[in-house]
Amino acid sequence: MFETGAFTFKELRKYLSLIDRLSICDKETGMYHNYLYLEDVPESYDDMYVYGIGMIQSEFYKSAPHIYKTEGTRDELVLEYCIEVMLSKTPKFNEQGEMNE
Repeated sequence: MFETGAFTFKELRKYLSLIDRLSICDKETGMYHNYLYLEDVPESYDDMYVYGIGMIQSEFYKSAPHIYKTEGTRDELVLEYCIEVMLSKTPKFNEQGEMNE
């Protein structure tokens, strides 16, 4: 799986925390979506390639102490740490292990 450095989100899923917030970013568009739990992330991302993984502060909405949502009002908006996964339709590395442009 990791020999060329190209692997999909489906392959990564089993290694991600089930209980941490996630932000999925599309490399081509720069658009991202936040999710409270791994089970909330749609399977439509599964065939995309992983470009990077890190930590980021992103927008969530606090509805009560220790209770968050992915949508809400401006008054509820808070920045919270989450796992960020950048995905792409093309692999980061080609078959020779060289980085794609």
